[in-house]
Amino acid sequence: MVDEKVVEGCRASVEHPVAIVLGSGLGALAAAVKPVRRIPYADIDGFPVTARPVAGHTFEATVGTIDGVPVVVYPGRVHLYQGYDPAQVTSLVRHAYKLGCRDIIFACATGAIAGRAHVGLGLITDHLNLTGTNPLIEDEDLACVESPFVGMTDVYTPYLRSLAAGVAADNGIDLQQGVYAGLLGPCFETGAEVAMLGSLGASYAGMSLVCEAIMAHALGMNVLGVTLAANMAGEAGVTHESVLEVAHDHENDFETLIRGVLARLK
Repeated sequence: MVDEKVVEGCRASVEHPVAIVLGSGLGALAAAVKPVRRIPYADIDGFPVTARPVAGHTFEATVGTIDGVPVVVYPGRVHLYQGYDPAQVTSLVRHAYKLGCRDIIFACATGAIAGRAHVGLGLITDHLNLTGTNPLIEDEDLACVESPFVGMTDVYTPYLRSLAAGVAADNGIDLQQGVYAGLLGPCFETGAEVAMLGSLGASYAGMSLVCEAIMAHALGMNVLGVTLAANMAGEAGVTHESVLEVAHDHENDFETLIRGVLARLK
């Protein structure tokens, strides 16, 4: 049975646009926005002003619409592995919340764990926080969080996941589902680490998402996590450039998926 309060909370409006945070190689969706306003990341409270985007990211948010649906799109992020703290990493989430966003879509690139996932698009059903930190231990910029002692059941909103699965089925998109293991990075996983992650129930290994999802959940936001598994975790020859190349191959399906979800949030 669908919770009517959740359904009502998952409706886009001018007062409550949908936030979309894009990851490596998935920033092309930003071109679909009909812009009303652009916000340099340097103007966002808590975002590190000296930060420079890694390849596949840009640091300018766009407020506008996609197919008539109000959105705020963030085509890049900073990471713990770049030396930024959890408060800085989650500054975009708090910014989206302050702009009125109550639904947030996170996209990221990952490595697929053999036997549990394959290269391609997937939905995040849950996560393992193996980063060694948590955004709720920071005391700055947490006035908007009611309590740091937050239950973590259904961080990734079931209703949004069901919408995404329906869009994928309607459009013939292969969409896996699985658990995301959030690692510190920046190096890719060893064979032993991949074996460990598989035994822990992880389907994907990545270097972002987890702190952002924790913050969004603590703020009461509805969360959809979409990943592109751009390689098999632990395989030889993986580079950031190869991840971007695979992302390019899947960007049409990714855009179709996100636009389909937005259409169902009207």
